[in-house]
Amino acid sequence: MPVVELNLNRIKKLVSGNVTKKKIIDVLPFLGLDIESQDGDEIRIEYSPNRPDYSTDYGIARSLNSFLDFETEYSKYDINESEFVINVDKSTEQVRQYIVAAVIKDIKLDDETIRQIITMQEDLHNGIGRKRKKVAIGIHNLDVIKSPLEYITVDDSFSFIPLNKDSDMTVKAILNSEIGNQYANILSGHNRYPIIRDANKQVLSFPPIINGDLTRLDSKTTNLFIDVTGTDLDAVSNALSVLFTTLNDAGGKVQSVEINVNSSKIRTPEVNDNTMEVETEYVRSLLGLEISEKEIIEYLRRCRILGEISGNKVVIKTEPFRFDLIHPVDVIEEIGLGYGIHNLEPTLPGSDMTGGFDEKQRFLDKARDVLTGLGLIEIMTIGLISEDMLEKSEMSTSELLKVVDTKSIEHEVLKNSNVPAILKTFSKNIHKKYPQRIFEISKVFGKKDNEIHENYQLTVGLAHATVNFTEVSSYLNAFGKQLLDIDLSTKASENEIFVKGRAAEIIDEEGIKVGVIGEIKPQVLENFALRTPISLFDINLDQLMKKKISKNE
Repeated sequence: MPVVELNLNRIKKLVSGNVTKKKIIDVLPFLGLDIESQDGDEIRIEYSPNRPDYSTDYGIARSLNSFLDFETEYSKYDINESEFVINVDKSTEQVRQYIVAAVIKDIKLDDETIRQIITMQEDLHNGIGRKRKKVAIGIHNLDVIKSPLEYITVDDSFSFIPLNKDSDMTVKAILNSEIGNQYANILSGHNRYPIIRDANKQVLSFPPIINGDLTRLDSKTTNLFIDVTGTDLDAVSNALSVLFTTLNDAGGKVQSVEINVNSSKIRTPEVNDNTMEVETEYVRSLLGLEISEKEIIEYLRRCRILGEISGNKVVIKTEPFRFDLIHPVDVIEEIGLGYGIHNLEPTLPGSDMTGGFDEKQRFLDKARDVLTGLGLIEIMTIGLISEDMLEKSEMSTSELLKVVDTKSIEHEVLKNSNVPAILKTFSKNIHKKYPQRIFEISKVFGKKDNEIHENYQLTVGLAHATVNFTEVSSYLNAFGKQLLDIDLSTKASENEIFVKGRAAEIIDEEGIKVGVIGEIKPQVLENFALRTPISLFDINLDQLMKKKISKNE
């Protein structure tokens, strides 16, 4: 979780009303912020990555003002047009295709404000930006820049003076430098590199690596130029929204920049009137509170969200930095925060019935006990994976359940098998001692004939120099005997992930296929950079579970 360092005296000055340091400390947890440590007036606060507006004391002071009722009305962010223009070259589409920008005028920068801005910039890089791969930010001294600017690509012989250097360096030399080594992989596979320069051909930035030394900031800087480049338009726009609203709160005046791309013109930043609707009865049922419509509006206001009642719904308008509100439940959470988490009272359920373990859960727990008893180590991975992992496993990528507008290439689809996770786990532990014997029990998901299905799957993987079909079969037989007292047999077959002649179907006592078993073929091992043979078996536990339950009945 990201952490922001704050000074209580500075926070007091940024808050509009009269508030004590103790009150600030007491209220911060009710904003969803965790105080990690405190040393006198210096505090470290942990905040959720989906609230990057909390990456500076300006964002936190903003929320304190509304939560403590020091501000009850919120004006729109005024954005005037600047004379600055960016002309985007078509070649950037192949490298880093999106750019947005803003101008900030008349801002006073002391050392602490500069530190806060730099911290915010790095938090945005690491969060929304996925360590600059998705978003990279440049903050520049506007007064040394001449419009129009151009966003172009160059080859690795192009040179300029990078930040904190006093002489020219080529792009190639920068990529091989200490700072370049951290981010050069983002541009790997390209022979053209993105550059932003002004009308005098002076370089502002080489995103996502480093800025030019020309536009460095100091405490005398009063006018800023901000560029945000990346591979995802929503992500670069969201990052710019956090930046310009924070700098506006710091006293700067925001102006837009004209972006000329593909024969069209846009201006950034934009303030859109985004709205959401939530049923008032849904609010009451989810919070368990009998609150009036007027109270709902008031609690939203305390979280800086404007709302109005329309029929049986509340319609909200959000500020530009609140792009984390994507579902009605998110809005209801804000209403709960506005009501005050400390005001929620626990109540006993209205039933005197006692709970018990679900029969399915008992079965899964017993399966885990059997497998750990056989000397296997359980792994637990999340249900979302990348399509690339499936392709590396040479498994089918058709009929997948995909995430809409995923924010991460690592979490694109619901997994339809545990096998990729088992192989990835082995690949992350190639320097550990062998033999390695692991298993995973989790839900997998699929789609057939437009119907979604899910089931619990068990995958057991063995890795060491002499592992083979016979060894993994012995674990399969022991598992079947100890869990259900049945003999699980195998029937030779072919499978895309196994070596030919070293693969089989797993058959239960009634002759029904319940899984597959075999030795992973060399190409799949190579795809995961594995140098040790791996054998595994993969079973649909739901089918075995039905047999267990039917026996008990």
